[in-house]
Amino acid sequence: MRPPFAICAVATLLAGTLSAAPANAAETLRAGGTGAATELLRQVGAEFSAVSGVKIDVIPSLGSSGALRALVDGKLDIAVSARPLKADESAAGLRQVAVFQTAFVLATSHRNPNGLRAVDVPEIFTAEKPTWADGAPIRIILRPRSEADTVLFGTLFDGMDVAIETARRRAEVPTAATDQDNADLAERIPGSLTGTTVVQLVTEHRRLQIVPIDGVEPTLANLESGAYRFVKKLYFIAGAKSSPEISRFMEFLRSPPGLKALRETAVLPEIR
Repeated sequence: MRPPFAICAVATLLAGTLSAAPANAAETLRAGGTGAATELLRQVGAEFSAVSGVKIDVIPSLGSSGALRALVDGKLDIAVSARPLKADESAAGLRQVAVFQTAFVLATSHRNPNGLRAVDVPEIFTAEKPTWADGAPIRIILRPRSEADTVLFGTLFDGMDVAIETARRRAEVPTAATDQDNADLAERIPGSLTGTTVVQLVTEHRRLQIVPIDGVEPTLANLESGAYRFVKKLYFIAGAKSSPEISRFMEFLRSPPGLKALRETAVLPEIR
């Protein structure tokens, strides 16, 4: 497993990678964004390339804000953000071109976890020694305050903002910097409990179990019907200057083959 917090080294490497070639090289789209969407872009991008001849060059580990900055600088063509655009980003010419969604879930390395009630989740984060139903310790993993999933936790579970800050005061509770670090830690730590997305679990073939919430599984059918209500949105963002390749990619994502490819990664169009 790579060191989870070698952010400076990664940032330096990415800076070189992003500047190595122009964003709009012929028949190539450069894409990146939130870590949860990295393998989604590769998998769906391969389907698009097969029918269009346009290559999707995916730059990993940028994060939402990093990808949006790269988009402003003209070093990406498409960014996938875990949050909507801020006012200054819109003023810089960025534009939202599509919104998709996936299930936000609690995941664990425990082989046979019991389900949880949504109202009990904040208490698990504040408890000093929470346990699974079989008595095994629950070991929670946090994300940075600025991370979109931290904000999402606070909107999906009542009282989670306070619960997360309480958990931060315990020295033994780790904080995972990126989506991939989060999943790596969750796989490695016995009895782990963390928030993640089904799209990441599916596309990265993660060895983690999904914890049912309020007795409801995060299936596509339950997501579409609204029975499963814990959702993370993925915002597809383009820059001020468009291109035929960007338009073709977005048209593909809205087409039956594109929607099928997205469903295979556990992603749906936004359900309003």
